[in-house]
Amino acid sequence: MAKEDEDEHQSSLDSFTSEVVNAEDMFLEPPDLGQSMDKQEPLRSIEMPSRRAPGESKPPPSDVLYHDLGRLYPAAPIAPDGGFILHRGVLQDLTGVPQLMDWLSDGDIVIVEMGRMMQRELEFKTALSQLDEFVEGDLKGQIIQLTTSRLLLLPPGCRGVRGVEDEAFAAGPLE
Repeated sequence: MAKEDEDEHQSSLDSFTSEVVNAEDMFLEPPDLGQSMDKQEPLRSIEMPSRRAPGESKPPPSDVLYHDLGRLYPAAPIAPDGGFILHRGVLQDLTGVPQLMDWLSDGDIVIVEMGRMMQRELEFKTALSQLDEFVEGDLKGQIIQLTTSRLLLLPPGCRGVRGVEDEAFAAGPLE
Protein backbone atom coordinates (compact mmCIF):
# COMPACT_ATOMS: atom_id res chain seq x y z
CA MET A 1 0.00 0.00 0.00
CA ALA A 2 1.47 3.39 -1.00
CA LYS A 3 1.65 6.38 1.33
CA GLU A 4 -0.62 8.37 -0.93
CA ASP A 5 -3.44 5.86 -0.54
CA GLU A 6 -5.84 6.62 2.27
CA ASP A 7 -6.50 3.91 4.80
CA GLU A 8 -10.23 3.42 5.12
CA HIS A 9 -9.90 2.41 8.79
CA GLN A 10 -8.15 5.64 9.82
CA SER A 11 -10.00 8.77 10.79
CA SER A 12 -9.08 12.34 11.60
CA LEU A 13 -9.46 13.83 15.06
CA ASP A 14 -11.40 16.65 13.45
CA SER A 15 -14.25 14.25 12.87
CA PHE A 16 -14.86 14.11 16.64
CA THR A 17 -15.59 17.81 16.89
CA SER A 18 -18.30 19.58 15.00
CA GLU A 19 -16.96 23.10 15.43
CA VAL A 20 -14.00 24.62 13.63
CA VAL A 21 -11.32 26.10 15.89
CA ASN A 22 -9.07 28.95 14.77
CA ALA A 23 -5.41 28.98 15.74
CA GLU A 24 -5.82 32.33 17.55
CA ASP A 25 -8.52 30.85 19.78
CA MET A 26 -6.21 28.06 20.95
CA PHE A 27 -3.62 30.40 22.53
CA LEU A 28 -4.12 30.83 26.29
CA GLU A 29 -2.63 33.68 28.23
CA PRO A 30 -0.45 32.67 31.19
CA PRO A 31 -2.07 33.35 34.55
CA ASP A 32 -1.06 36.53 36.36
CA LEU A 33 0.72 35.51 39.56
CA GLY A 34 1.32 39.05 40.75
CA GLN A 35 4.99 39.01 39.76
CA SER A 36 6.55 41.32 37.25
CA MET A 37 8.38 39.81 34.32
CA ASP A 38 11.75 41.25 35.38
CA LYS A 39 11.77 39.47 38.78
CA GLN A 40 11.15 35.94 37.62
CA GLU A 41 12.64 33.10 39.62
CA PRO A 42 14.76 30.58 37.75
CA LEU A 43 12.99 27.51 36.48
CA ARG A 44 12.88 24.58 38.83
CA SER A 45 14.62 21.50 37.55
CA ILE A 46 14.69 17.84 38.41
CA GLU A 47 18.04 16.20 38.88
CA MET A 48 18.16 12.99 36.89
CA PRO A 49 20.96 10.47 37.42
CA SER A 50 21.00 9.68 33.70
CA ARG A 51 21.98 13.29 32.93
CA ARG A 52 25.10 13.27 35.13
CA ALA A 53 28.55 13.09 33.63
CA PRO A 54 30.13 9.61 33.72
CA GLY A 55 31.95 9.03 37.00
CA GLU A 56 30.09 11.81 38.78
CA SER A 57 27.99 10.68 41.70
CA LYS A 58 26.00 12.53 44.30
CA PRO A 59 25.78 11.16 47.84
CA PRO A 60 22.33 10.24 49.13
CA PRO A 61 20.58 12.84 51.29
CA SER A 62 21.45 12.50 54.96
CA ASP A 63 21.47 14.44 58.21
CA VAL A 64 25.09 13.38 58.76
CA LEU A 65 27.88 15.28 57.00
CA TYR A 66 29.97 12.90 54.92
CA HIS A 67 33.27 13.86 53.33
CA ASP A 68 34.17 12.91 49.78
CA LEU A 69 37.56 11.35 50.51
CA GLY A 70 38.33 11.05 46.81
CA ARG A 71 38.07 14.83 46.50
CA LEU A 72 39.82 15.59 49.82
CA TYR A 73 42.74 13.24 49.13
CA PRO A 74 43.09 12.84 45.35
CA ALA A 75 46.63 11.45 45.74
CA ALA A 76 46.06 9.18 48.76
CA PRO A 77 49.06 7.10 49.91
CA ILE A 78 47.86 3.78 48.48
CA ALA A 79 50.18 1.20 47.00
CA PRO A 80 50.38 1.39 43.19
CA ASP A 81 48.91 -2.11 42.86
CA GLY A 82 45.81 -1.04 44.81
CA GLY A 83 46.79 -1.88 48.40
CA PHE A 84 44.61 -3.94 50.71
CA ILE A 85 40.90 -3.87 51.42
CA LEU A 86 39.96 -4.23 55.08
CA HIS A 87 36.72 -6.14 55.74
CA ARG A 88 35.00 -6.24 59.12
CA GLY A 89 32.51 -8.91 60.01
CA VAL A 90 30.76 -10.81 62.77
CA LEU A 91 30.84 -14.58 62.51
CA GLN A 92 27.41 -15.79 63.63
CA ASP A 93 27.79 -19.46 62.65
CA LEU A 94 29.68 -21.76 60.29
CA THR A 95 27.85 -20.46 57.23
CA GLY A 96 29.93 -17.25 57.37
CA VAL A 97 33.30 -19.03 57.11
CA PRO A 98 33.23 -19.35 53.27
CA GLN A 99 32.75 -15.58 52.93
CA LEU A 100 35.83 -14.99 55.10
CA MET A 101 37.76 -17.43 52.92
CA ASP A 102 36.60 -15.63 49.76
CA TRP A 103 37.83 -12.28 51.09
CA LEU A 104 41.19 -13.75 52.04
CA SER A 105 41.62 -15.53 48.71
CA ASP A 106 41.01 -12.15 47.00
CA GLY A 107 43.96 -10.79 49.01
CA ASP A 108 41.88 -8.73 51.46
CA ILE A 109 42.40 -8.33 55.22
CA VAL A 110 39.59 -9.39 57.57
CA ILE A 111 38.80 -8.44 61.16
CA VAL A 112 36.25 -10.91 62.45
CA GLU A 113 34.35 -10.77 65.75
CA MET A 114 33.53 -14.25 67.12
CA GLY A 115 32.07 -13.45 70.56
CA ARG A 116 28.63 -14.91 69.88
CA MET A 117 30.08 -18.07 68.39
CA MET A 118 32.47 -18.64 71.33
CA GLN A 119 29.53 -19.70 73.49
CA ARG A 120 28.99 -22.70 71.22
CA GLU A 121 32.26 -24.55 71.80
CA LEU A 122 32.02 -27.24 69.13
CA GLU A 123 31.00 -24.80 66.39
CA PHE A 124 33.70 -22.35 67.50
CA LYS A 125 36.44 -25.00 67.35
CA THR A 126 35.22 -26.17 63.94
CA ALA A 127 35.32 -22.60 62.55
CA LEU A 128 38.81 -22.02 63.97
CA SER A 129 40.13 -25.27 62.51
CA GLN A 130 38.65 -24.45 59.08
CA LEU A 131 40.16 -20.96 59.15
CA ASP A 132 43.52 -22.23 60.40
CA GLU A 133 43.71 -24.92 57.72
CA PHE A 134 42.79 -22.48 54.95
CA VAL A 135 44.62 -19.31 56.04
CA GLU A 136 47.85 -20.70 57.43
CA GLY A 137 47.93 -24.04 55.64
CA ASP A 138 46.66 -23.37 52.14
CA LEU A 139 47.21 -19.62 51.66
CA LYS A 140 50.28 -19.26 53.88
CA GLY A 141 48.62 -16.24 55.49
CA GLN A 142 48.43 -15.42 59.20
CA ILE A 143 45.81 -15.42 61.98
CA ILE A 144 46.35 -12.94 64.83
CA GLN A 145 44.24 -12.66 67.98
CA LEU A 146 43.44 -8.99 68.54
CA THR A 147 41.19 -9.26 71.60
CA THR A 148 39.46 -12.09 73.42
CA SER A 149 36.77 -12.25 70.73
CA ARG A 150 38.36 -10.70 67.61
CA LEU A 151 40.74 -12.19 65.07
CA LEU A 152 42.77 -10.51 62.36
CA LEU A 153 43.06 -12.66 59.23
CA LEU A 154 45.94 -11.66 56.98
CA PRO A 155 46.42 -12.83 53.37
CA PRO A 156 49.79 -13.92 52.00
CA GLY A 157 52.26 -11.07 51.65
CA CYS A 158 50.98 -9.32 54.77
CA ARG A 159 52.47 -10.02 58.23
CA GLY A 160 51.63 -8.89 61.73
CA VAL A 161 54.36 -7.42 63.96
CA ARG A 162 54.68 -8.12 67.69
CA GLY A 163 55.60 -5.42 70.17
CA VAL A 164 53.85 -2.47 68.54
CA GLU A 165 52.61 -1.34 71.97
CA ASP A 166 56.23 -0.35 72.82
CA GLU A 167 56.62 1.89 69.77
CA ALA A 168 56.71 5.70 70.08
CA PHE A 169 53.50 6.18 68.09
CA ALA A 170 51.44 3.78 70.25
CA ALA A 171 48.75 5.42 72.39
CA GLY A 172 49.26 5.34 76.14
CA PRO A 173 46.83 3.72 78.61
CA LEU A 174 45.12 7.06 79.36
CA GLU A 175 44.81 8.20 75.74
